[in-house]
Amino acid sequence: MANSTDIRVLTDMDNALYHAGSSHVSRSAASRYFGADGGRSQRFVEVFGGSLFSGSVAASLGTAVDTAVSAMIGGVEWRSVIHVPPADVCATDGSRRGKKYTDWKSSLLNSAIEVSAVDEQKIHSMVQSLQEHKIARDLIALSTHSQYSVFWTDENGHQRKARADGVTATEWWDLKTTSSEWRDIGHSFRKYFYDWQAAWYSDAAEAAGCPPFVFRFVCVQTFPPFDVRVFTLPKRTLARARSEIDETLDAMRTRRESGVYVDEQYHEAVELQIG
Repeated sequence: MANSTDIRVLTDMDNALYHAGSSHVSRSAASRYFGADGGRSQRFVEVFGGSLFSGSVAASLGTAVDTAVSAMIGGVEWRSVIHVPPADVCATDGSRRGKKYTDWKSSLLNSAIEVSAVDEQKIHSMVQSLQEHKIARDLIALSTHSQYSVFWTDENGHQRKARADGVTATEWWDLKTTSSEWRDIGHSFRKYFYDWQAAWYSDAAEAAGCPPFVFRFVCVQTFPPFDVRVFTLPKRTLARARSEIDETLDAMRTRRESGVYVDEQYHEAVELQIG
């Protein structure tokens, strides 16, 4: 990473601007272009202007918890950015519609998140659990920034970007909400390419001038009793992730330059093993 160039660090970048289309690729985008079918996904986004993200209830809860923790890092009471619509602004059937509701919603800060009463209670329990875990509590307390954005060109000429949930004077860390049991968390990490994230964000931190550190994931479960664990990944896993990242970024560039996004393997018949 010593040869990284064109490095920009933005501490107060709007979330929508960070995620807006640009020449810099994020870890989440790159991971969708990995493997034999990655070219079709890349073409769908780059050529057709589509989006691969459909959203989910779990993702919405995770975003709300991220928002709450970001507020805490900024020294703000988390309840000031998490809001449940008062009963008197909802329609008579309890639905979120009508002028009273839209007026109430427009009065919220841009950074605020609207949630249900059930989710607000979950968020309260999850934040409490994070505060009860020594490492998680210390990372939140020591963090000087949240949603810390870095844009850089790596040593292979690939333009990349990363946005950390928490940044202290000596390390970056990431917050994850999970519906997995701890015995299954390794599968979830691989499924969602969190191994890539540890490698990718470590590269971004180094490019931004952060000294070497061991990347940590703070994970909180979304079900009672909302347990918290802090995980690191072994060096061999990070080495594999970096190899896959380099392979994918090179493939993305080749597809873009050649205009050929689908390889011959896609057209082959595959023997399906059942049972």
